[in-house]
Amino acid sequence: MGRRDIKAIRRLELIEAAMSAIHAHGFANLTVSQIAQDAGASTGSIHYYFGGKEALLEATMRHLLSVLKQAVLRRLADQTDPEQRLIAVVAGNFDEALFSSESCSVWTQFWAYAPYDPRLARLQRLNKRRVRSNLIAELKMLMPPGSVETACIAIQSYMDGIWVHAAQTGATLSTETVQDDATRFLKLLISTNG
Repeated sequence: MGRRDIKAIRRLELIEAAMSAIHAHGFANLTVSQIAQDAGASTGSIHYYFGGKEALLEATMRHLLSVLKQAVLRRLADQTDPEQRLIAVVAGNFDEALFSSESCSVWTQFWAYAPYDPRLARLQRLNKRRVRSNLIAELKMLMPPGSVETACIAIQSYMDGIWVHAAQTGATLSTETVQDDATRFLKLLISTNG
């Protein structure tokens, strides 16, 4: 195993420790020492691999966004029907690789903090644009032009609401149930606007 591989592995371990520490202690109270303790590392290793806490937090958000992107792309790969593609985009946001109590907690805390950190705010804007673009592309094929924007907002609000609900309640939600509920929501939305 090369030096680059070891560095990538260690960075991922620190990102996972950051997620665990955020979930356990909260974003506002998070310290480098807590992250290092969860990683079984020294605080110096966080500075070595990331340059500090803020860069580690940004890398953690980028990691979650990458997991999200891959989940959506994997679901879209074999889909050609616009309705199935729309379902794939939304279900990808609740993929088992991403949708867990810890991830919901971390994700919502990041988004709450994003307005106060330009780097996180930029990531939030990019993610929102990507999701919106994916939704709009499929909605245009499924409903009249005058309904597309409203439907897009409704879907994004629905998805955000599920994440916030999961984070606030701490409930362990079955990804299959959440995806099934989302599919029913989308079919209802399409049938009333189609």
